[in-house]
Amino acid sequence: MSKIISFASDFGLSDGSVGVVKGVINRIDPDIKINDISHGIPPQNIKQGSLLLMRAIQYIPQGVLLAVVDPGVGTDRKPIALETEWGVMIGPDNGLLNLACATVGGAQRGFLLDNQNWIIPSEGNTFHARDVFAPFAAGYASGQLKIEEFGPELDLQNLNQYLIPLTDVSKDEIKGEILWIDHYGNCQTNVSPEELNGLKKSIGDVVNIRIGNNEIKTTWVETYQGEHLGNVGLVTDSWGMVSLFATNKNASKILNIEDGAKISFLV
Repeated sequence: MSKIISFASDFGLSDGSVGVVKGVINRIDPDIKINDISHGIPPQNIKQGSLLLMRAIQYIPQGVLLAVVDPGVGTDRKPIALETEWGVMIGPDNGLLNLACATVGGAQRGFLLDNQNWIIPSEGNTFHARDVFAPFAAGYASGQLKIEEFGPELDLQNLNQYLIPLTDVSKDEIKGEILWIDHYGNCQTNVSPEELNGLKKSIGDVVNIRIGNNEIKTTWVETYQGEHLGNVGLVTDSWGMVSLFATNKNASKILNIEDGAKISFLV
């Protein structure tokens, strides 16, 4: 197994938390490489973290995933490791890991991080990324610790899940929501191109959209530079979902919408 840990968190880069966690890993084994996926997940936003990991898992090196978005740190939520065909995923049991697990075929086994020899003693109980998650990730990646030595095996059925909201599809309407707003203000929906095809819409067609109480008409185009009606356009994004965009502008600000906004596509 290659000595690499892919690391994602909501820590940001201003207060040193990321550097401390990486320092713990490399004190255990200086040869471990750390692949930073992102540390810009919105604070405490388990949904955004879960979606980010689902997108990333297909493209990062197999081995160990260390993911921390943990508003329940210090409570009775479990610190866990999930074994998959891809590798081992380590983080809190709050739904953060399950979409990534599902993307690579599901969890095979789960373990509680409970081996006291691999937990850093601390008077506080608020930095499990440093004191619990990082040591176990490093121990496993370095070959010093087997997953069976992490702690008791868990019943996978009892772990917390985050589920992508389902669309509501009828003959003349698709009801969905905004799943993700990226750095550029593009607004990804949970609607697939196939569902839009079901309304007899295809690339180049005008599409009627309702967001809240507002209705707009736009065009489904192939690229972010495609010509479209109105201030925003519609595109199939790199993750295969239907997204709203504004050419070289911020669609979320133009539409005044946020993550979780309800959206409908109409005949």
